[in-house]
Amino acid sequence: MQVSALAELVLLRTTIPGPALRPGSVVVARVVEKGLLSLAGARVAASLPEDVRTGDVLKLRVKELAPDRIVLQIVPDPPPAMTAAVALPGGATARILDDEEVAGGAAAGRAVVLRYDSPTLGRLDIHLTTAGATVHATEGPPAQAARAAAGDLATALNAPVAVVGRRSALDARA
Repeated sequence: MQVSALAELVLLRTTIPGPALRPGSVVVARVVEKGLLSLAGARVAASLPEDVRTGDVLKLRVKELAPDRIVLQIVPDPPPAMTAAVALPGGATARILDDEEVAGGAAAGRAVVLRYDSPTLGRLDIHLTTAGATVHATEGPPAQAARAAAGDLATALNAPVAVVGRRSALDARA
């Protein structure tokens, strides 16, 4: 699917912050109305595919630059991450999650998150990044057990491991 933005290249270069557009660069635009994009705050006339609707946000790759037009190609969104639970021995289950599913997307940088539901330790979320791992466990015996095993995990990963205790979701004290 291609989108042709019909605008003067000089106008786009002065209204888009950062480096000038060049083939291969990716920009984000919002469809203001049929035939009109909002690109870096500038309204740009465009010929759009039929399935594009007002309000759509498009990630676009610059395919061609010419004095009278810019040809952009819609970059498709990646497929959603698989989150199917895998049964493990002893009644435990594990799932791999997108880092935005955990902690509302508040993770710094990208992470792979392994959610391990253990009948003994409860839920453990293991955030793996290029910098190391962070294990989130319920405070008390589960977090203590995770801290005791953190050295083994750090050795296996050849990276630092931190254990963060969290309060149980239910506090039934009277």
